[in-house]
Amino acid sequence: MNNEFQTKSQVSELVPHKGKMLLLDRVLDYSLESISITTQVDIHCRDIFFNKDLKGIPSHLSFEYMAQSISALSGIYGRSIGEKPKIGFIMSISNYKSKIPIFTEGSVITIKVKQLVRVDMAVTFEGKIFIENEEVISATLNTIEVSDPMSSLGL
Repeated sequence: MNNEFQTKSQVSELVPHKGKMLLLDRVLDYSLESISITTQVDIHCRDIFFNKDLKGIPSHLSFEYMAQSISALSGIYGRSIGEKPKIGFIMSISNYKSKIPIFTEGSVITIKVKQLVRVDMAVTFEGKIFIENEEVISATLNTIEVSDPMSSLGL
């Protein structure tokens, strides 16, 4: 277990998301050798995506949890080589499987992402979400990583 990024404040140093858009609560573990990370989110009513009628957060938001976990991994890698993390975009999601429709208030979700393939700026990740050690969601995320998002978008 990693003790370096155990608070939102510490995690915020790794990702560009700030304030209510920072969804990760902690980094449990990471490996730059296997290019993987394990993070956690505490589901509570103060979350920006909490739906009072559902008494939780729709599980399709798992993609944002996975994306922020990928961003945290990029931030950790960037720190290791003295660079700022690159900005990434999800280009597509495939192989999505979910056993649950909602992340209920009070639950703690564990997110695991692992790089599968990298070709230049295009990177594919396997993402999995667990609740109490049970895998409840899995997906493949195809992303693109850029150094300067404004010029990459032609702005």
